[in-house]
Amino acid sequence: MPKKDDKRAAPAGRDDEVWIAAHNPEHAIRVRSLTAYLQNGGGLKDVRLVQGEDRCWTIFVRLSSRPGEHRVNMFKSDKPKTYRDVDLALACVREDFGYYGPVTLVTELTAPT
Repeated sequence: MPKKDDKRAAPAGRDDEVWIAAHNPEHAIRVRSLTAYLQNGGGLKDVRLVQGEDRCWTIFVRLSSRPGEHRVNMFKSDKPKTYRDVDLALACVREDFGYYGPVTLVTELTAPT
């Protein structure tokens, strides 16, 4: 907790959150577990779509009851669930997970030189 006289303290009422990009398989959730979590009353706080160097999109979610970011893995695998088209990834987030909040798009591709 910052001291009262600390000039770096956040303004009152401001909710500061940051994305911590952790490509750690221990911070992953399978589609079936995420679906069960949502059906049992859980919720998503935030969603991030990351385009990898292979041009596929991977979904990362922040759960309302657990800290950190979780990569969405395939139904019966520890590999990430990827989409070749960002529209399909967004459709999954909206229709399958019922999340209609803001979605952050990030790419790992570099601009051509």
